[in-house]
Amino acid sequence: MKTRMHEEILSEIEWINVVVLAVGCMTAAIIMREFRYVFSFGVGSAIMTLNFRFLRKGVEGIFQNLQQSGALEQSQQEERQLIKRFSRKAFIVKLPLKFLALVIAVTLVVLYGDIHVVSFLVGLSTVFISVLLSYVLSALKPVDERSKQHGA
Repeated sequence: MKTRMHEEILSEIEWINVVVLAVGCMTAAIIMREFRYVFSFGVGSAIMTLNFRFLRKGVEGIFQNLQQSGALEQSQQEERQLIKRFSRKAFIVKLPLKFLALVIAVTLVVLYGDIHVVSFLVGLSTVFISVLLSYVLSALKPVDERSKQHGA
């Protein structure tokens, strides 16, 4: 139940990310009326939206591997060793590579893209905005609906 709830929250955040990307691009186009601002916001937002999705899929993959290997049915000592093995591979190899790819993407956009820095930075903050919106929307739901959804 708890895992399903977390999956729903993460899916909601991803959906809100896409909405923020679209609304932000339209807003930049209406207010600024210059493609450079729309492009800067859109690229920054797209980078962070994809980064959030890749990180989510990576972490989900780790837990799926743990479940498939039977770590949840083994003794605690064996489970800890198995988690350490998967965690080392993921956190020592995969996550730094994803972070490096993110840094390279941002660097290439800044160096070779005709971007407006402030619009780009606002675009990079869309995941933060999406998380805030997700929790505000959750808080605005009636108590009965929240308790049904979260099992409380």
